[in-house]
Amino acid sequence: MSEVLGASAGLPLLLDVTVGILLAVVLTITAELLAWYAAKPARRSRSHTRQSPAPSGPGLSSAELFSQP
Repeated sequence: MSEVLGASAGLPLLLDVTVGILLAVVLTITAELLAWYAAKPARRSRSHTRQSPAPSGPGLSSAELFSQP
């Protein structure tokens, strides 16, 4: 009886192991791609480089800072 149960349990176990290994590979590749993408320097569009920095300093109140375009 135990031989029959052992033989029938072999295929699902093999499928579980195979799917687990494939999932581990996919997750590892995804993590590597995300890490590579996060490590790239952020590119700024040309419209961002033409804008002047927001004025700041001790003479400006918070209302004046928020009213700047």
